Amino acid sequence: MRAQPEREAITQLLCITEQDFTRAAAKRRVWIMRANMTPLTKIWMTLLLSNILPNDHNTDLLLRKYQLVCVVMT
Repeated sequence: MRAQPEREAITQLLCITEQDFTRAAAKRRVWIMRANMTPLTKIWMTLLLSNILPNDHNTDLLLRKYQLVCVVMT
């Protein structure tokens, strides 16, 4: 099984410069807002969440699903 990439590398891959995950009250990373994503991340997120992992809304990338987008993009 492939090891989970470090969060900093994921942030650089999925987020635009100077942006990061949105944090919950406990200061843990929870999701990536669409406004903080690169254009390529937005495309892959929409494709995956609309067709492979259906979701009620596809505006933000929840922490548990960002890994799939990251794997596809790498």
